[in-house]
Amino acid sequence: MSTSIAQVRKRLVCGKVILNTTEAVGLTEVYIYFPNAHLIPAAGAEPDGTFCIETFVADLSKTMPAQLYVTSLCRPNDLTLVDVPYWSALRKEPRFSGKRIMVGPGNLISVGSVDNQIVYGHVTLTILNHQHRPVLTETSDWSPLWIRVRDQNGVRVHESGLSPAEIERSVNLKESRINLALPTGTWRLEVALAGVPPGVQRGGKWRKVPGKVKIESCGDPVDVTLTVSRM
Repeated sequence: MSTSIAQVRKRLVCGKVILNTTEAVGLTEVYIYFPNAHLIPAAGAEPDGTFCIETFVADLSKTMPAQLYVTSLCRPNDLTLVDVPYWSALRKEPRFSGKRIMVGPGNLISVGSVDNQIVYGHVTLTILNHQHRPVLTETSDWSPLWIRVRDQNGVRVHESGLSPAEIERSVNLKESRINLALPTGTWRLEVALAGVPPGVQRGGKWRKVPGKVKIESCGDPVDVTLTVSRM
């Protein structure tokens, strides 16, 4: 017999994030990821670190294993790259594996203190031509753009385009600059100005941003520049 909407019950999973940085962060969110690939939308943590995530289940008597993830952005309007826990390559690393929890019976579940916070530092990526002038100065210039991220070992851990909302929130058209967020660590950035296969335009290709992007803390933002010919 299928479960009707009326039979589904609400369950609250609550706890407290123990911030592992002394620096101010702009936004802290908590996610729950269940083994059946069901991800509960993020709940924002309060200034004191407390949080409650609302889930809906058919049977409040069941106990389910899950992973709890905490992400903190230095600047809330940055475009988040290397999303945890969406990329399986990341979940293999201990610092991105989250906290193992058991969501037990009842309406209110306490998971206690959580100290595995992932801090996302601020990165500005500016795209200029060979005369050091802004290249992407219209919204339509950014729509086909894709960004790829590799870890320090060259493993691809992120690849996506930009939504209209992300362009509006994170792009400075006048300066041809996008504000990004990457977790602490060392990364490599690549950009495709005309999209990626199979929809890549003729002549389109991935361009490597020179050097490595090293994120150490909220207090050390990183500025990188990619020089290209006009599309």
